[in-house]
Amino acid sequence: MPKINSALAKNLWGWPFLFGLLLTDSNLSAETNLDWDSMRASYAHYAKEPTDQNAAKVFSFLPKNLGYTAPPQARRNHLETEKFVLKHFSPLEGQVFRGKSNSVKLAYRLYTVADGDLAETLDVMLGKLICRNPRLFLRELRANRNLVTRLDSILMNYGTDFENDEQAQTNEFKHRLKCLRKVRDPELQEIRDECVEFMEMNP
Repeated sequence: MPKINSALAKNLWGWPFLFGLLLTDSNLSAETNLDWDSMRASYAHYAKEPTDQNAAKVFSFLPKNLGYTAPPQARRNHLETEKFVLKHFSPLEGQVFRGKSNSVKLAYRLYTVADGDLAETLDVMLGKLICRNPRLFLRELRANRNLVTRLDSILMNYGTDFENDEQAQTNEFKHRLKCLRKVRDPELQEIRDECVEFMEMNP
């Protein structure tokens, strides 16, 4: 963090600005020093007892925003944690499909540290939620929109179930679009329209 002359900071911006700058720097630093051992242990506990409370415990260890890059000394821990989550992914998927909101929140929060296979597995699972529970899908997408860089990765990633079957993909595309259009909740209209318009423009 660059040094700032305190008198100049007070005269030009005031102490609230300086305090905010220090707080932001502190938050960024905290998000680059993840407690991987505790995160992995909490996910192991969640996998055995996938309750809303345990899901919340797991995502409390994860960054709140995208952009995390593991420092060299943490890369092995990062990779091992991703592999562990993938190996024990079924409990998370089961809770998401049962409509447990904290588990859906956890799925989105995992994007902050997910690469490759884990990211794609999350994409496919959340895409399947569209017609299982379209309101929950839209509500959590709206709440976690900052964690989704590409809508198509969730809306139109069908996974191996539809691999090499263009007709099946087309049918699933139409099915998801129909499910989204049925949602009429006023508070979800904006995010619903964003998804519908995106799909209509990218058939």
